[in-house]
Amino acid sequence: MTDETMTPPAKKAPAKKTPAKKVPAKKTPAEKTPAKKTPANRTPAKKAPAKPAPKKPTGPVLQPQRLSGWDFATWRGAAGDPSLRSPIIGLILLDGTPDWDRLVERFDRASRLAPVLRQKVVTGPVDTMTPRLMVDPDFDLSFHLRRFRISLPGNWDQVLDEVRRQSMTDFDLQRPLWRVTVLEGLEGNRSALMIKLNHTIADGQGAMLLGATVVDFVPEGVDLGPMPEAPVAADIDQMGLVAHAMKEASGRMARSAREAVEAALPVLGKLLSSPAEAVDDVATLVRSIARFVSVPSSPLSPSMTGRSINYHFVTYDLPLAELKAAGKSRGLSLNDAFMGAITGGLGRYHDERGEPVTSLRVNMPISLRKHGESASNAVTIARFEVPVSSDDLDGRMHTIHDTVVSWRNEPALGLADALAEMSRLVPSEVLAAAARTSDFTASNVPGVPVPVWVAGAQVLRMYPMVSTIGAAVNVTLLSYAGLASVGLSTDDAAVLDRELFARCMGEGFAEVVGRPILPADPLGSSALALDGSDPV
Repeated sequence: MTDETMTPPAKKAPAKKTPAKKVPAKKTPAEKTPAKKTPANRTPAKKAPAKPAPKKPTGPVLQPQRLSGWDFATWRGAAGDPSLRSPIIGLILLDGTPDWDRLVERFDRASRLAPVLRQKVVTGPVDTMTPRLMVDPDFDLSFHLRRFRISLPGNWDQVLDEVRRQSMTDFDLQRPLWRVTVLEGLEGNRSALMIKLNHTIADGQGAMLLGATVVDFVPEGVDLGPMPEAPVAADIDQMGLVAHAMKEASGRMARSAREAVEAALPVLGKLLSSPAEAVDDVATLVRSIARFVSVPSSPLSPSMTGRSINYHFVTYDLPLAELKAAGKSRGLSLNDAFMGAITGGLGRYHDERGEPVTSLRVNMPISLRKHGESASNAVTIARFEVPVSSDDLDGRMHTIHDTVVSWRNEPALGLADALAEMSRLVPSEVLAAAARTSDFTASNVPGVPVPVWVAGAQVLRMYPMVSTIGAAVNVTLLSYAGLASVGLSTDDAAVLDRELFARCMGEGFAEVVGRPILPADPLGSSALALDGSDPV
C-alpha cells in the first residue's frame, strides 16, 4: 500500500458580504374605524331638522305713553293709601253660558284694537316722575281670563259677594291692569261676566268703548275678519325710560310756554282796548282755579265720617223711560233726576239716624272726552255741595241742575289736567286726606240702547260696580236697553247700617220715578223685564 501524501485543501478567500439594500418602509395609512354595519331591521337615525328662528313681532311698535295729569294723581293717591284704589267692575248678567273659545277670541282681538289692554304701568326711579304705559313684552292673555262654577244655590247675593272680593283684591302691577271672570252655575242656568279694570287706564265711558269690542248685536255674531297684529313693546330699559321722560318733559315745557304766550295774546289785546274787562277775566279765572284746588277740612255728614278699605255693593234697576220722564217733566235732564234720587235717599238716611243734614259734598266726574278719542281716561272731578233735604224734590233737583251747569262752565275746566299735574308737589297723604272729605261720588254713564250678546249669550243686565275711592258712598248709573241699572258701594266704616241705607236709597229712587224701588235681584221672579217693564 503506497502511502499517499495528504495535501491540505487550498484555503478559500472569504466571500465579501454585499450590504443588504434597505427597502424603504411603507407608510402605514392611519387606521380607520370600520363603519358599523346597520342591522337590516333598523333604520338609520335621521338628523333632527334645525329649529326655525322665532318670528319677530311685526305689529305696530308703541313707545311709552305718559299718564295724564289726572291719571297720575289717581295712581299716586292709590299708591299712598289703599282706600283710594279705584277698580271698576262691569257686572254683566247673561241668559246662559257664553262660548268660551269665542269669548277668548274676542278679548284677544280687543287687546289688539285697544292697546291699553296689553300695556302695563311702569314707574320711574322717583314717585314724582309720571309713570308710563308700556306694552308688556310678557303679555299672557290666559292670565287675564278665568272661569269657575259657583256653589249652590247660585243666587244674586253670592254674585255680589264675589264682585266684592274681586274689587277689593289688588292687581298684579307687573301686568296690564284688567281681568275677566265668567261665573257659571247661577239660578236659571244663567252666568255672570265680570270685567275688572283699573280706573287709571279707563273711565266709565272708556270702559264702555272697550266693552263695545266684545259684544255682538245678533246672537250668532259676525265675521270680524283676520286677527289684527298685536302691538309690540318698544326696546327701552329703565335708563332709556328716564331719558324718554326728560326729552318729553322738555317738549312739554316748550309747548306749554308757546300755549301760554298764545293764550296771553287775547288778554294783552284786551288790556289795550278794555283794561278793566281784561282784569276781570283774569280775576275770574284765578277764582275758578281756586275753587278747583280748594281742599275742605272734613266731610259734611255728621255720621258718614269713617273710612276703610272695605265696602259692600247693592244694585238697583229703574225703568229708564220713567227716570228720563221725571227729569223732562221739570225741564231737566236724566242726570238731574238721578241726582235728585240720590240726594233724597241720603237725606232720608240721616233723618232716620237722628242726624239730619241739609247739604253734602259730592264728587262728580265731568267728561272731557272728544269724539273719536281712545278708551283711556278723559275726565276731571268737580267737588261741590248739594242740598239733601228730603221734603222738596223739585227745589232740590233745580238747585243741583244749576250747580252742575255752573261747574261745567268753570273757566278752569280746560286747565284741569294741568292743575292735576301740580299734585306731584303735594304729599300723597294730603291727597288722600282731601279725597276723604267728600261724602259721596255720583256718576251717570250712557250705555248701549239695544239688546246685545256676548259669545252667543244674551246680556240681561249691565251693572257698574265702582269702589268708594275715598268717599263714604259711590253711586253709578249705567243705562242699557230700556233699563237704568245702578251700582252702589258703601264704605263699611262710614255706613254702619247697610240695610237702612239700602232701603232709604230705594225710597229716594221711588220718589223720583213714582213706583216702589227695592234692591235688585235680577235672578228672582220679581225682576224687571229687559225693557224696564214689570214682570209678567
